[in-house]
Amino acid sequence: DSNQCPSTWDELYSKYSFEQLESFGNGQSLGVCYENEGNDKINYMAGYNVLDDAKARNLGLDILEVKESEYAVVPVKGSVPDSIHQAWKYLLEEFFPENGYKHSGLPDFEVYTENDILDPNYEMELWVPIVKQ
Repeated sequence: DSNQCPSTWDELYSKYSFEQLESFGNGQSLGVCYENEGNDKINYMAGYNVLDDAKARNLGLDILEVKESEYAVVPVKGSVPDSIHQAWKYLLEEFFPENGYKHSGLPDFEVYTENDILDPNYEMELWVPIVKQ
């Protein structure tokens, strides 16, 4: 449920500081949508790129390992979350059918930048795992 996404970020930042989260890797913040094995419910994880697994685990953070895959990288411009919804609309209605791709089922990522997500000129990327149909 995309309505739960903002509260997931609020919960993360209520427990950990930006500085702590950025210290685990390269500082890249990511929204991750993924399915649990044997469960068709979509899960949302607010996260950061982690290079030091042990350090993150010691603070009680969950680690999601993602297999290497081919991704479609979609530039997203505009206020979040509307801009993300528009990017998905483009992917589902145009990119996938016109190029013969489908979602591979692996996690997809909202790749954020450090600017104001409510700014109408905000820019980020949506990374979607793809396979040929």
